[in-house]
Amino acid sequence: MLSQDYKGPVEVIVADGSDTPATSDLVRRLYPTVTLVPNPEQVITPGILSAYEASTGEIIVRCDAHTVFPPGYLRRAVSTLQRTGAANVGGRQRPVGTTFFGRAVAMAMTTPLGAGGARYRLGGAEGPVDTVFLGAFRRDALEAAGGVDPALGGAEDYELNWRLRARGETVWFDPGLVVAYQPRGSLRALARQYFNYGRWKRVMARRHPASLLPRHFASPLLLLGLAASPVLAVAGASWTAAAVPLAYVLTLALGSLTVGIRRRSSAALLLPLALATMHLSWGIGFFTPVQTKWAVTARRGGRTAVTALPSVSVLIPVRNAEATIGAAIDSVLSQDYKGPVEVIVADGSDTPATSDLVRRLYPTVTLVPNPEQTAGFGLGAAQRASTGEIIVRCDAHTVFPPGYLRHAVSTLQRTGAANVGGRQRPVGTTFFGRAVAMAMTTPLGAGGARYRLGGAEGPVDTVFLGAFRRDALDAAGGVDPVFVRNQDYELNWRLRARGETVWFDPGLVVAYQPRGSLRALARQYFNYGRWKRVMARRHPASLLPRHFASPLLLLGLAASPVLAVAGASWTAAAVPLTYVLTLALGSLTVGIRRRSSAALLLPLALATMHLSWGIGFFSPVRVGSTKTVAVPPR
Repeated sequence: MLSQDYKGPVEVIVADGSDTPATSDLVRRLYPTVTLVPNPEQVITPGILSAYEASTGEIIVRCDAHTVFPPGYLRRAVSTLQRTGAANVGGRQRPVGTTFFGRAVAMAMTTPLGAGGARYRLGGAEGPVDTVFLGAFRRDALEAAGGVDPALGGAEDYELNWRLRARGETVWFDPGLVVAYQPRGSLRALARQYFNYGRWKRVMARRHPASLLPRHFASPLLLLGLAASPVLAVAGASWTAAAVPLAYVLTLALGSLTVGIRRRSSAALLLPLALATMHLSWGIGFFTPVQTKWAVTARRGGRTAVTALPSVSVLIPVRNAEATIGAAIDSVLSQDYKGPVEVIVADGSDTPATSDLVRRLYPTVTLVPNPEQTAGFGLGAAQRASTGEIIVRCDAHTVFPPGYLRHAVSTLQRTGAANVGGRQRPVGTTFFGRAVAMAMTTPLGAGGARYRLGGAEGPVDTVFLGAFRRDALDAAGGVDPVFVRNQDYELNWRLRARGETVWFDPGLVVAYQPRGSLRALARQYFNYGRWKRVMARRHPASLLPRHFASPLLLLGLAASPVLAVAGASWTAAAVPLTYVLTLALGSLTVGIRRRSSAALLLPLALATMHLSWGIGFFSPVRVGSTKTVAVPPR
């Protein structure tokens, strides 16, 4: 590094996670200009982050302790970055073995049998690729993508390059950047290395399934084929049982012979052993689970480390929302979350006014059509277009407070829940709207719903909006587009039925604009009741006592005239009188406590909510399917 001919300023930072001070002592003694930082975690990704934190360069170049940079490497890498505008530029790994077995491994790593089609191993034409060896990164692109993920113990380079490409950046292969690499020199070290490669590729498959290429399935499929052989043999299918092992052995033998003749090296004698170790260790690792946790931003030495916070996709289903969508999007774009954030609006409007507004004022927002014009279909369309590890729901009538995304992601990480949400804070913009806001935050209007009334942090049946782990959301089948209303409660029910947790965090408070007219409120709650009836039919165990309050009230009121005709006048009057008194006293209490004249309309708002909900519950609704519709894979 220190002998490079690059004319700009260069700093070298070593992150040492050694068991003894020998490495640090050597660096201090021989290279006093090199910066040393500790890596107590002794894992490569926290070491990269520690070094990054101490760096000042506009371009970040990765170097490993097993690599040697050729003269002119930095000059060429910077030149290629400038010429291509790529986020990351890298080249080819040139393995140079120092032992007999190491030379066989070096051969294996540079043949199609050992490298698949990886251009950074085999070489090839210059251009965009999925990944490169090491890399020279633009600092701005690295920070925008969230940096290396310290939760990963392997495949961190491939995962980072995947996130860069998901953001529209380019990873560029330059065959002129060739770096010498010392491969593992023993069978045990090679097996351990490739076992870990396979394990962390499994994590990649879980986090970013679309990132996997055909070559990544070769070793797992080989292992399955070899494992099936003894079963087939026992079943009497001897020739079929022998097919995979025989084909594999012949492929290794012929491939190794060809490479040995072409390269004229006696190390090719160990090439079948090296290849088999790489293949089988990788395959076993792929089927070995590994636990990871998302990283949180850490502070060391008074500076904030750049960490790979999970990427977030905010989904906003809208219909004729040109009056409110701007405030919703502004509240998302002004968040202080340090990880990658994308906003996707699913527009089901009757006119192009909403889409035109979003295109004109928010060019970075992704627009997808929602021809069915329902929230369920809109959320599904938005999710299919999204790339985030966390899916956050936002409505056109809501405004996120500062810090909402940061707080929600932190709570997901802390609790391990599938969905985290908080409290809805209705803010009326009309006199009647303020009465509705009051009604929605009283026990008379909200039952015992914690997302309306507040309360202690912990597991609940449902939350307002929500921030979901993508893996949990996909496993549960996503939002069911059949549900025009109540799709959030139904989804949370399915999550909980799978053993996941829905978590209420009272610190997550979201402003919501309630309906401002009697007619709009009645229509809203009528639909709430209708779709709760569908929930009752599909998931009867999901209903809580509060869900029966409005239907029972309606039955009581409907029975009153029948009882009056039958001569039971006092009994007939009991339900209506009790209900009217409850509304009057409850509204008076709320009005005095909140000191708002809008409480004068509180009885009207509450009665509209109760009766519309009850009527809706007894109104049948035709649904297209009683089977959950899963979100198709991206």
